[in-house]
Amino acid sequence: MPKTPTPATAPLPIADAEKNRLNPIPSTMATIPGYPSKLLLYKTAASRYYWVRLYYHGKYKIKTTRTESLKDAKVFAIKFYEDILINANQTQTSNKDKSFTSIGHALFRSTAGTATDSVHRTDLSRFKNDLVPFFKEQEIDTITNSQISSFIQRLKERDLSPATVKHFMVVLRKIMKYAVANNKLQHLPEFPKVSGRLKTAQRRDYLTNAEYEKVVKSAEMLAEQQTIVRGVPLTLEMKFLIQFMVNSFIRPSDLRVLKHQHIKKKQDGDDEWLALSHPATKTTATEVQAMPATVFIYDRLMAYRKAAGLKTTLQDYVFFPTYANRDTAMAVIGRLFKKIVEHTLIENETGKNLTLYSLRHTAIMMRIINGGVETLALAKNARTSQQMIEQFYAAHLTTDQVRKQLHAFTGTPTKPKTKAKASAPSKKTASRAKS
Repeated sequence: MPKTPTPATAPLPIADAEKNRLNPIPSTMATIPGYPSKLLLYKTAASRYYWVRLYYHGKYKIKTTRTESLKDAKVFAIKFYEDILINANQTQTSNKDKSFTSIGHALFRSTAGTATDSVHRTDLSRFKNDLVPFFKEQEIDTITNSQISSFIQRLKERDLSPATVKHFMVVLRKIMKYAVANNKLQHLPEFPKVSGRLKTAQRRDYLTNAEYEKVVKSAEMLAEQQTIVRGVPLTLEMKFLIQFMVNSFIRPSDLRVLKHQHIKKKQDGDDEWLALSHPATKTTATEVQAMPATVFIYDRLMAYRKAAGLKTTLQDYVFFPTYANRDTAMAVIGRLFKKIVEHTLIENETGKNLTLYSLRHTAIMMRIINGGVETLALAKNARTSQQMIEQFYAAHLTTDQVRKQLHAFTGTPTKPKTKAKASAPSKKTASRAKS
């Protein structure tokens, strides 16, 4: 049987539609992730511009975007969609509009200036990428405990941690509380309990000294070979990025926000290092004291940029600055790093699962194993807690790895001293004694 067209993809209700030059060209039709599928972009034979169409309250609302760029058309379409919702609020027709997607977007517009950037970005991402595709345009007061349980089950099938699943419930609860506060919902449904806790068994893989050197050499080799990954050249910038992360303790999410204005070179006598004051992406925004090696790494990165004819300002991002969209930048960095890891064959040989986050784990483990740094001081500098260091990072630690630190304690002799035999004093000693 032929598939019944949805309101979003159905042709306009105009007679003799096949001959009508205003009908959407199928190959140009596009939706926007995180927004209703009824919000549609398309081109027609009658215009070179993209058009936007929204099926709203049983009617089509249509407008030209006056642009041939799909990227610009999507920006226009989002504004078009939001203007319709605002107009609905002003005319009181929003009392009938209880769709989950509409209310969710209204919540995030209202909290854009009050919530911290990292929280707002994470919550909005989970709303658009997971909650919207599941609940779509369903009226929020019809969402049941059973449906929420089904959503939780879908998340668990992706092997997400209990902590991540719980955070999805936090986002969902925020949206539903907003609906209650705005008379769209009488009361919250009962939320299912998310079982399971994070355990120390979920150890975080890191690189040994030899593996780290292998990754750095592979990055340099692939750059020399002018390797291309999905249209993006793998350059020496990835080598510098890997080295910088391992010597600065930063998270991958910090790469999103780290700019040159957040880096300050410090000196104390012969000691020289970099201090990082970038915005917090997860916890506190304490100043990070990077390892002295970062001075050389950072200087090499700047020299590389200068040789490539690229100008750098304090407002530019430190890594992959040409990507204004930092989500895209992180996706590109992730793919390039995966290519480097595959080239090393470390995962095949050890069974490790290495990601960008493994570089942060490597930085912390190197300090614990090789530097003998106290976990409290390490936690402060790595912008985490001592409990996290001991529960997850140090889960890899063996007594053999810290043997030297243990044996370095000098309060009690490690080997009993034997009584030295008496010997005749030397002529030099005798002469001193006489004087």
